Amino acid sequence: MVACSVTAEEIDERPAQAPLPAHDAVYEVLRRGSKIGEVHVSLSQNDQGIWLFDTETVATARLARLLRVSAEESAHFVWRDGQVLMLTYRQVARAPTRTRYWQHEADWDAGISRTQTYEGDLEIELENQLVDPLTLRLQLAVELADPANRGKDLQFRVLERDEVEDQYFLYQNEETVDVPAGCFESIRLQRFRREGSSRNYDSWHAEAFHWLPLRILQTKDDDPELDIRLLSTTMALDANGC
Repeated sequence: MVACSVTAEEIDERPAQAPLPAHDAVYEVLRRGSKIGEVHVSLSQNDQGIWLFDTETVATARLARLLRVSAEESAHFVWRDGQVLMLTYRQVARAPTRTRYWQHEADWDAGISRTQTYEGDLEIELENQLVDPLTLRLQLAVELADPANRGKDLQFRVLERDEVEDQYFLYQNEETVDVPAGCFESIRLQRFRREGSSRNYDSWHAEAFHWLPLRILQTKDDDPELDIRLLSTTMALDANGC
């Protein structure tokens, strides 16, 4: 098991070393070309040096609003030498007939995640350089900040609901991407979790947005199914106009 503690002194050192800036962002969510919702994203840091990455999916389509379909995802973590050190992760998905949830609380001294899910509680062994499904986006952005990583496939160890998985971002191409927030020269990647997973997708990343995703596209039978595109952000974006 991994024995790794986070001291108050170490946390106090984090602000000057954070590789990504605090910001807010809004994405639009299209299903088969029609807007059905928005994703509101916030990356912030508290006075103790703990970072919070928080997302909320809000329905805008009338039927989804009436059914009160929503999703929330959040993660607490600290930065350690450019690497996410996860502390907590929480995901909740609400629908008319059921609510699914799972959350991790990392105990690095004991080397385990104390995990609660809608199917019961369990403990999962932690590993070095482990990320959750949300901070995976942040760690990917940090890796892409290194030019040596921009043209190759990247592998991550990800703590999912009840196990640790290998997940990949596979390099596709360099291309322009046009989203409501602007047009950018970008790198296109394919996230691969496992064959047939609904969370396999293509994503576009640009230096102007600190290599965070500008667009996420899921396909079904080779047709666009779910398209998530950046609407706005509190970051200053330098779109090149393509």
